[in-house]
Amino acid sequence: MGLQLIIHKDILFRDLLRGIAIKNVAWPHSIESQVKWIIDNMSPDDNHVFLTEEGCDKAYMTLSPVEGILNGSKTRFMGVGCVCAKERNKGDGGKLVSSVNDYLFSNGLYGLLFCKTNLISFYKKNGWQLLPDEIVTLQPQHEGVFVMVYNCPEVRSFKYSSRLF
Repeated sequence: MGLQLIIHKDILFRDLLRGIAIKNVAWPHSIESQVKWIIDNMSPDDNHVFLTEEGCDKAYMTLSPVEGILNGSKTRFMGVGCVCAKERNKGDGGKLVSSVNDYLFSNGLYGLLFCKTNLISFYKKNGWQLLPDEIVTLQPQHEGVFVMVYNCPEVRSFKYSSRLF
C-alpha cells in the first residue's frame, strides 16, 4: 500500500474526482455539491491524501495545516478530515490512518481531528488520544464534537477557534 499526498492548489480535476468517488461511499452527494464543498472549505495548502494499492484507490482523507493553542502556546497541527474508504469493513480506513500517523510522526507533526461519539473507538484503536471536554475550548462551540490528537506531548489545555476541516 502506498500513500499519495496532493496539495490542494496543485490538484488536477481528475484527482479531485478520485477523492469524491471515495467520499461518496460515506457521504453520497452529487459531484457538483462535493466540488462546491471542496471549493468552500479547503485551503490552497490543504492536502488530499489517497491510500493506493497496485494503482487502485482504497481510501481518502484530507490533511489541513491549522493552528490551535496547546498548553497556552500557539501550535501547528495537521487536521485530519473526511476519512473514508472505497469499501467498508475491509480495514482500509485504518490502514490509511496508520499510514498518515507514520507520516505525522516521521515529520514531527501533531495531528488533530474532530469526530462524533461513534468514531472515537476507531481513532483510539489507531493511536489517537481523546481530549477530555474539560480541557478543550472550541469557538464557536460545536455540540457533539470530540477533539482527538496524535503525536502530542501531554495536553493540559487546548483551544481552537479556526475552521473545522
